[in-house]
Amino acid sequence: MPLRHQCAVYGIGLFATSMYFMSVTIVPLFVRDMALSPLMLGFVLGCRPILPLFLSIHAGALMDRTDGRRVMIFFAVIGLITPLLYPVMPFVWGVIVLQLMSGLADSMGWLGAQTLVGQLMKGRTLYTGRLSFIIRIGHLVGPPMVGATWDLVGPWGAFSLISLWGFGVLGSALLIPALPAGGARGAITPRQRPGLRDLLPNPADYVSAFRLLAVPAVAITVLIGMMTHVGNNIQSTFYVVWLDRIGFSGTLIGVLVSISAVGAAVGSLISARLSRYIRPYWLLWSVVFVALVLIAITPLLGTYVLLAIVLSLRSTANGIHQPLVISLMLRTAGPGAQGKAIGLRGTMNRITSIGAPVLMGAIAEVVGLEAAFYLIGVLSAAFMLWLGWRMKQLPEIHQQGRER
Repeated sequence: MPLRHQCAVYGIGLFATSMYFMSVTIVPLFVRDMALSPLMLGFVLGCRPILPLFLSIHAGALMDRTDGRRVMIFFAVIGLITPLLYPVMPFVWGVIVLQLMSGLADSMGWLGAQTLVGQLMKGRTLYTGRLSFIIRIGHLVGPPMVGATWDLVGPWGAFSLISLWGFGVLGSALLIPALPAGGARGAITPRQRPGLRDLLPNPADYVSAFRLLAVPAVAITVLIGMMTHVGNNIQSTFYVVWLDRIGFSGTLIGVLVSISAVGAAVGSLISARLSRYIRPYWLLWSVVFVALVLIAITPLLGTYVLLAIVLSLRSTANGIHQPLVISLMLRTAGPGAQGKAIGLRGTMNRITSIGAPVLMGAIAEVVGLEAAFYLIGVLSAAFMLWLGWRMKQLPEIHQQGRER
């Protein structure tokens, strides 16, 4: 695969995911003066995944059978326009609409990058690890830059910077090669230009995607991935609210996000190596469990240094998890259904992404924000222990060998 095509795939992942992290740095600051209840705040900050919840499988199936390049360009254009509208619509329902649109754009960019790694690079952990490492460059640079821009210039400057980042997604999408007839190696459906009919979701795609859950290994992978997003979405919503409440500026919050990106980058690079010594499913389960515990103890960390250390450890665990979960999904799905598999994973993750902040907001309204961190941690740990018990009963998990 030519270097420019590899850069195109990695570039889509880098810029799309960076836009997400830049947004979650400043959107909580943008809405903090709207006098929202904790429950409403949880909904506003957690509604980004609603459209991807319904459209991830459709977009993945569309990439399986049509020209993925055009799909990526379409969502890239949405992604670079939407941030500019936040300062124009500084009221709660306007922010909700923009959260929905921007969440769709960056989610589809990340979904597309994962699918293309499967179609062009066989979905090996080595390449998913490189993708996961490269996207951290944007996570490292973007949040402190947008946080500092917020402090110096205000909303217009910060959201304009995110829009500028969107041109990176568009430029990368324009470099994607057209897959030859017959698709990636072993694909069973020819590539074609998407027509108007293709823009409408096909119920058959959803049925075939959810049938993948009948495979125990797929179901376990999806469920563990969902639990990752419990912690990730608390980190991108109430974690930022907590930091703002205890007095940290937008710049310091952005620096914390960047510090976490370094840990995630390290985890991404060592993921393939660790999978040679530890069976992938158990390695996946272990790092997700650790990451959940580390987000739950946030209120116990009284200093900026402690917050930075714990967040780095948590992000290293997340960095190890990400290449593993992508590779396991791509391998299990096989050629011709990789887009659907990634779409299924995205759909199920979005259920968690929507539910976790709203649930935590509801808990915080009753018992307070600090206690909500602890209670979410206890519930998450209990579910992970149940998943570990189920994994021991599945022969497919034990038969999955270490990666060579």
